[in-house]
Amino acid sequence: LAKAAHGQSWMEAAPVFIVCVADVRCRIQDEPGLEVKETSPHFALKQVIRDTAIAVEHAVLEAESMGLGTCWVAWYEQADVRPILGIPADKFVVAILPLGYPAETPGERPRKKLDEIVMFEKWEERSGKA
Repeated sequence: LAKAAHGQSWMEAAPVFIVCVADVRCRIQDEPGLEVKETSPHFALKQVIRDTAIAVEHAVLEAESMGLGTCWVAWYEQADVRPILGIPADKFVVAILPLGYPAETPGERPRKKLDEIVMFEKWEERSGKA
């Protein structure tokens, strides 16, 4: 999987990978031969990717609460990951989560101020004042 994810060798240090897969068949049952990939036009695919992403982030937060480390990996092509695990063409790999105990505990990184990244009511309204 690390090789399929553009050779991200750091992933190999994790003892476990959780591969998070969206099943578009929960919304599209009647399309034989359905294949989903990065360029698929199906709105239902966008819905199941969103729903699966929510579940992935819950898994990340739960792992953190248990003292485990994860890193959301999404730099890969469906065609490279699917054959490794026998994932059918009508499924979409949303994320690979390497999971394990962190080898380090880095300090906090500098963060942008909230008013630099949050907008209120409309795009580009940063102060919250109309």
